[in-house]
Amino acid sequence: MSVLYLLAILVPTVCMGLVDHRWRLFLFARPRPALVVVAVGTVLFLVWDLVAIGADMYHRGESPAMTGIELAPELPLEELFFIVFLCYLTMVLHRLFDRLLHHVPHHVRHRPPSRREPA
Repeated sequence: MSVLYLLAILVPTVCMGLVDHRWRLFLFARPRPALVVVAVGTVLFLVWDLVAIGADMYHRGESPAMTGIELAPELPLEELFFIVFLCYLTMVLHRLFDRLLHHVPHHVRHRPPSRREPA
């Protein structure tokens, strides 16, 4: 049993949390709604995985870097943490890009495309 793959998911999640904390982007801006969004996204992706497993479209890969713990047949523990990371990352990036776009002056965001004169 190894926790290397799990750590490879947890370390970036913690780093994303530090970015989120520093700029109050998602979880640290509005914790309750953020937790609901991550929980709903996690449940949806887990259902997606279970449907794929049930349809024989997905199988757990063997790796010496994984814990070997399964939440369900063919559903490794690491998948849950990856899904949470994916949902959290998506929302932090969404809020970051939204904030960056709102700091760009209006005339730059809505400037019509330039027309080039033929050579």
